[in-house]
Amino acid sequence: MNTTPPAFPRLETERLILREMKSNDKEDIFQSFSDENVTKYFSMNPFTSVKDSEKIIKRAQDLFEQGKGIQWGIVTKEGSNLIGTCGFETWRKESFRGEIGYDLRQSHWGKGFMSEALQAIIQYGFEHMGLNRIEATTRSDNTRSINMLYRLGFKMEGILRERVYWEGTFYDQILCSLLKKEWIQRTFQ
Repeated sequence: MNTTPPAFPRLETERLILREMKSNDKEDIFQSFSDENVTKYFSMNPFTSVKDSEKIIKRAQDLFEQGKGIQWGIVTKEGSNLIGTCGFETWRKESFRGEIGYDLRQSHWGKGFMSEALQAIIQYGFEHMGLNRIEATTRSDNTRSINMLYRLGFKMEGILRERVYWEGTFYDQILCSLLKKEWIQRTFQ
């Protein structure tokens, strides 16, 4: 029986490299998560210490080692610093589904980087993880994220009413999904 853990999958797109996050990425992660515009829709306070970033890296490593998810660091081919993260925050092998999550440093918004990264992980999820369904939830007031999901072919399944409570306010979340057959159909059109 082979007890060697699988190698972390490295993905490449036209402009990006998606790779495993390491401890030396904590400064870059801090740069993203210390920005209140990035953390706003996560219903969390901005990071105040680089030490907070270590939890993100540790969680990503644990998810992968336990076979419960994969979280990639996003790097442009021109640079070496992380500009964000994306991946499968949950992986339910028994039901062939995963849920994606993502974040991007504000200085890189509006350039198509996240859409490009998500296309790569969606393809990876369907081809290599055996997924049939990919889900995403986002706050209903996060229109940039919702519009990107729609452009990628996700369909809204419903509104999870007042699902999130943050700083004295209840927020609705939108539940979206993408099925493998829909992705294949889009890919070959």
